Amino acid sequence: MGPSNILPSHSSKERSLTRWVHRRLGSVGHESRVLVLAEQLYRLTHVKHRLGRFDRRMLRLGALVHDVGRAVCDRRHPQIGCEMLLVDRLLPLSDLERRCLAYLTRHHRGAVPEVGYDDILKPTDPRRAMRQVLAILRAADALDGRQHDAPAVRFKLRDGKLKIRCHLATDCRRAKKFFSRRKKFRLLEELLGVKVDLGVRESTSV
Repeated sequence: MGPSNILPSHSSKERSLTRWVHRRLGSVGHESRVLVLAEQLYRLTHVKHRLGRFDRRMLRLGALVHDVGRAVCDRRHPQIGCEMLLVDRLLPLSDLERRCLAYLTRHHRGAVPEVGYDDILKPTDPRRAMRQVLAILRAADALDGRQHDAPAVRFKLRDGKLKIRCHLATDCRRAKKFFSRRKKFRLLEELLGVKVDLGVRESTSV
């Protein structure tokens, strides 16, 4: 997928970061799909998180850059991607935006430190808001994968329960196992006070 075929960007920064990631990874299909899922989750759960414009912008940009470290090493890509964002001074980012995106990239996988215990965000940065943004990003990332065909995803929020249904195009045991993982939803449940009801099925059973 070339740069001209991706999801239309809302800002020049999105376009610049999309090109930056595409030059390093060769495609941005996964990133574009995660952005769409993150945007849907953001809108659906806004009554819970009440995040603002800056936070939404960081979510969108974070979706685009979170996997850029895979260009160097798949196993350590969160750490490497974080470092790439911090050292590339040509990126059209303010210092605050750079730190926020480095934080989201560093912790989109693995353990998430408590507020104030990371080594990226400053005390004056929107630490609690970025943790909520991270929760949404992690959930969106869990609903798309590079090794499997992207499922059709449906969301519904009702009575404190976030219902997520992933409809797979084919009956693949590995894909079912991959999209049934729940650990990336724990932060979302904790911070937004919702219970995630996750279901994975073949599209023929819709």
